[in-house]
Amino acid sequence: MKRAFVITALVITVIIIAVAIAVLRLSMQSASPMSYVNNLKELLINGSFTATYNRSFMETIKTSYGYQRTAQCNETTQYGIGSINGDRVFINTEETSCTPSNIPILPTAESAYWTNGTSMCFAVYSMVNNRSEEIINCYPPGTYPLLRVFMPFNELLGNATFNLVTSGYSANYSVITHIHYVNTTKWSGQTIYCFQVISNITLAQSAAQGYRNIAILTSLTCILPNGLPAITIFNETAITKLSPNVVTYTTMQADLN
Repeated sequence: MKRAFVITALVITVIIIAVAIAVLRLSMQSASPMSYVNNLKELLINGSFTATYNRSFMETIKTSYGYQRTAQCNETTQYGIGSINGDRVFINTEETSCTPSNIPILPTAESAYWTNGTSMCFAVYSMVNNRSEEIINCYPPGTYPLLRVFMPFNELLGNATFNLVTSGYSANYSVITHIHYVNTTKWSGQTIYCFQVISNITLAQSAAQGYRNIAILTSLTCILPNGLPAITIFNETAITKLSPNVVTYTTMQADLN
C-alpha cells in the first residue's frame, strides 16, 4: 500500500513537471521576438490604433545633370488606422519644417485612404504657399492591395507584388523584405524588441509618365508588446527615373520616435 502511494506520488510529480515545462515553453513561444512583428502586422491588417511620431531627417538629393540639395527637416506625423462599416481606413497627418527655409516642402498635409469593397479611394489635402489643394479619387475594383503602399511600416508586412491598370495609368509595385531579430531594450520603462529590417522596394508607373523608383530601406525598428513601433532609425536610398534623361538620387537618414 505504501509502495503504491509512493508510485502514485511520483507519477503525479512527473505530470506536474511535464505540465510546467509545457506551459513554460508555450509562454516562451508566445513571447518570441517574431510574435512582436506579428502583433504589428495584425494591427496594420485588421486592428486599429492612433499614434503620433516625431521624426528628424537629413535628406540629400542629387540629379544626373549636376543639381544637389541638402536639407535638415523635422516632422510630426500622426497615423490613424481602423475600420468603418467593415472598410479599412488609414488617415495620415504631417507637419514638416526644413532648413534652409526655401526648401520646397508641403508644410501641412492630410491624407486619407480607404477601401470600398474591392476598390481603393484616397483624399489628400495640403497647404502650399497659403493655398489649399484637395484631391479625391477612387481606383477601380480589384485594387484593394494598393492600400498597403500607403500604410505606415508597410515594409514589416512582408513581401508583396501587385499591379494596377486603369484608364491612362499603370503601376507595378513590389517589396522584398528581410527581418532579423537584434536585441531587447527599454523604452519608457517597457521592454521593446528590436529588429533589423532590409527592404528592396520598386514602384514603376506607366512609360507615358516616365517614372520609376527603386529604393533600398535599412532600418532598426523596436516594437512594443502590443505591436506598436516605439523607435525606428532608418537609412533610405532611392533612385528615381523621371525621364530617359533625368535621374534623381535621394539619400535619407531619419530617427522616428
